[in-house]
Amino acid sequence: MSNKQGIRLLSGSAEEVGAKLQENFERMLETTRRWMEILTFDPDPETGLTPKNIVWRKNKAKLYRYVCPGEIKYRTPVLFIYALINKAYILDLSPGMSLIEHLVNEGFDVYLLDWGEFQWEDRDLRFDDFVCDYIARAVYKVCQISGTESLTMAGYCMGGTMTAMYAALYDRPEVKNIIYLAAPIDFENAGLSSIWLKPPGFDPDKVADVYKLVPKEFIDTGVKMLKPVNNFWGTYTRLWKNLDEGVSIKSWKALNKWMNDNVHFPGAAYRQWIKEFYQENKLIKNEFRIKGRTVDLKNIKASLLVLAGENDHIVLPHQTKAILDLSSSTDKEFHIFPIGHGGLVFGSVAKKQVYPTISNWLAERS
Repeated sequence: MSNKQGIRLLSGSAEEVGAKLQENFERMLETTRRWMEILTFDPDPETGLTPKNIVWRKNKAKLYRYVCPGEIKYRTPVLFIYALINKAYILDLSPGMSLIEHLVNEGFDVYLLDWGEFQWEDRDLRFDDFVCDYIARAVYKVCQISGTESLTMAGYCMGGTMTAMYAALYDRPEVKNIIYLAAPIDFENAGLSSIWLKPPGFDPDKVADVYKLVPKEFIDTGVKMLKPVNNFWGTYTRLWKNLDEGVSIKSWKALNKWMNDNVHFPGAAYRQWIKEFYQENKLIKNEFRIKGRTVDLKNIKASLLVLAGENDHIVLPHQTKAILDLSSSTDKEFHIFPIGHGGLVFGSVAKKQVYPTISNWLAERS
């Protein structure tokens, strides 16, 4: 509201001005009361509601196959690989705001590898285990169930990095297409993360040695501190503003649930992630090894759809775009959208632009 508008609203007789001030004050109190009530008592909304079946398990991980409401139109199945430090239901947040729901309704055969929640006994798991013992077996199971010899893999954030590792190491079943959603590949300049995690000031060995299983609170605070005002204060002021303006808060509640619903990080994998990726950038130098095998990104020949957020402060666009030059793929596209990290799968831009971009690209290659 401009000063001019404010003066106009407060013009009139003393009684009129007083009545307006009282109305605004009562409205502020009611909004604040409802705001506090929501933060204190409202239950978390249900998420991940697209119908699905568990088709395979390993340890705490589950492989889901989503139920297509009609005929499966496209033979090539799609397997989503998510990060290790958050819950994967951001990909299927709520009806009407779900990338997975969108693809299922378009006729794709969709799967998701859900890592589950790591506990103390999982502290020694490494990327070697996740790539070779989890992803590789999940890929085989997807193709077995769908009756195909090839598939599409879609990796979000760290899930995209692991997808790249897998695709560089395994050529059967064929990885026909890969979708990278805000997936870090080049860690040379990772913004504020590079500054905070720079050695010798930050020692991941000490963190892993002390915690063994790195607490979810430790990871969550570190990520949110990359943009502290927005994450610690802006989130709740947006809720107050939505309430005051009569805007639906359903989406806010679902996203806020996900943002605060994190998992512990196995210490061995954490050590690798910080040291060998952020600090030493081994992946693009052909120095990262999985069970003794060098991960060479030039072995990737799949068709690539690379998506990034222009305002992403967690994974900068160039970090994801790097796969275009590092792979041997000839069929490749790069799209950047005016959004942040989560905006690729949640929000109006995701629903109106990102979802159709993905489904249209896949339809031509499935």
